[in-house]
Amino acid sequence: MTVGGAQRKNRRLKQDQAAKAAAAIAAARGSRKDATKIIIGVVIVVLVAAGVVGGVLYAQHQKNQTTLSAIAAKTVAGSSNYPTVLDKANATVLVGKPTAKVVIDAYEDFECPICKEFEDANFSDIEKQLEAGTLQVRYHMINLLDGNSSPPGYSSLAANTALAVATVAPNKFMDVHYSLYQTQPTEGKAGWTQDQLNNLASRLGVSGAAYDKLINDGTYKAQINKNMEAASNDQALFQTDSSGAKGFGTPTIVYNGAPVNYQTAGWLETIINNAKPKS
Repeated sequence: MTVGGAQRKNRRLKQDQAAKAAAAIAAARGSRKDATKIIIGVVIVVLVAAGVVGGVLYAQHQKNQTTLSAIAAKTVAGSSNYPTVLDKANATVLVGKPTAKVVIDAYEDFECPICKEFEDANFSDIEKQLEAGTLQVRYHMINLLDGNSSPPGYSSLAANTALAVATVAPNKFMDVHYSLYQTQPTEGKAGWTQDQLNNLASRLGVSGAAYDKLINDGTYKAQINKNMEAASNDQALFQTDSSGAKGFGTPTIVYNGAPVNYQTAGWLETIINNAKPKS
């Protein structure tokens, strides 16, 4: 091999080595890019998974907020002095002295926030008239909003529980009724569970085998459904909402067969004052 040939050979070797080195560097860079992509992809998946899990946990937390609480047990002063009569066949409760000159019917749903507003605004006046012996209130517990709790069915659970209390310990009905409106679950979220409702009844002094059977059998649920169907089809109970549509809703307060505008100041006192004594 001549010197020129050796030189050419050396140049080719150097060129080959440079090309291999460049290829190796490019391959290494490509590997790092691929690794980076993989790492970034893994991080994204982890973050998305964490977000989903976090969202589920937060939703579960919100749903279970009611489950973590106890219903505040409230008592109504003097309620033991109000005669309380349960009509088992119609699943209604009549509260007040039979000599009262006025009887109103209250259609309510324990899930209904407007019912709570009605109770908050009017209970003291109702209590005053019950104590005076001038008023009786017939409570119709309606499950209009059964589908608006999570899980569905709270309206029926609460109504059946209140009726069970009225069956076993009638003088405790007003306490349970008052307590359930004072600590009402948020509409659309978790309602009180049956265990929590039972715990409330127990703290108010209502328990035992007779009560348990009424709860476990869901004794009044079928009649509660019938009452809801009957009320929703009774045009005498229909009211006009803000959009002009007519229909049944809760609360509906009825006197002498017609709904009362309970938002009028002094509505109950006006009824009492204008009513004639029973003959």
